[in-house]
Amino acid sequence: MKIKINTYGWSGPLLIAITLINLFSVMKFSAGERYVARLNRWYSLASLGKWTAANKLEKRLDPADTEWYKNRNKAEDLKIRLNELTIKSDKTADDWMEVASIQSRLQKTDGAKVSVKKAHELDPIRSDIEKIYFSSF
Repeated sequence: MKIKINTYGWSGPLLIAITLINLFSVMKFSAGERYVARLNRWYSLASLGKWTAANKLEKRLDPADTEWYKNRNKAEDLKIRLNELTIKSDKTADDWMEVASIQSRLQKTDGAKVSVKKAHELDPIRSDIEKIYFSSF
């Protein structure tokens, strides 16, 4: 028995359309994956303080994806925020943890440990501080 497919009717284009839809639903869009990988690489470099290398990648990224992080983590801005917290007279445990975080991002690990210790002294039962305190000493 010979099967004849009618390619002149509506069934031919319909079969092609269904095949294409199935094909595209299985395939990954590699451009989007490359963008996300590039963005993750940028975040890694920026978090390590390697701003020169991060700036090279940034040219191929959407500024909306990087501006917030840049504005909160540039060394100059971190130093300004650290100075603001340093001159604050009545620091809370949260303030000390922010100081520790900034010091850590500025590669001042000894100062960060001291700040975590002070935060732990102010609030010894807070679990997040306790975990960081005991993991850093």
